[in-house]
Amino acid sequence: MIVYTVQPEFIYKKMRERGYLEGDKKFAMFPEAYAWMINQMEKRITNCKVENNPVWLWQRKPSGNEKALATKGERWVILKLDVPEDKILWSSFEDWHAILNNNPITYSEKEWDSLNERGFPKKEVTKTWERLFDHEWLASRPIEWAGKYKEHWIQGVTPRITMEPNGAS
Repeated sequence: MIVYTVQPEFIYKKMRERGYLEGDKKFAMFPEAYAWMINQMEKRITNCKVENNPVWLWQRKPSGNEKALATKGERWVILKLDVPEDKILWSSFEDWHAILNNNPITYSEKEWDSLNERGFPKKEVTKTWERLFDHEWLASRPIEWAGKYKEHWIQGVTPRITMEPNGAS
């Protein structure tokens, strides 16, 4: 499957030297959220073992002008990759931010208020995170609550990309 990743130029150069790219846990801004995502990858992708942080992918070719994808002032590259689809776990970019902020992914304001009244119990909040991968459910939420579901902001993760054809392992 043709996918894209946005990487700092120096990471791309390092990938060319090593022949592969994987995330590095020491640079994770959200280590707990990344650990949760790695657990989900190992649970949902057959024979998946993630030794470092995953590589983030897009189904669509990103624009170099999208502020959410690159840090201003650095040189970035957009890599076009051929990755086996069964090596990718797809999720919602927008709803991923709920996890980064330790918030629940809720269907409605009523569900949010119910969790809020009980002090957002961690176990219940993390259980809602499984919804991140159910794109039909996410798209079915009331627009007044969740906004219009943006299919073009579906992101993926894979354990590693390589310089070889079908470059994931």
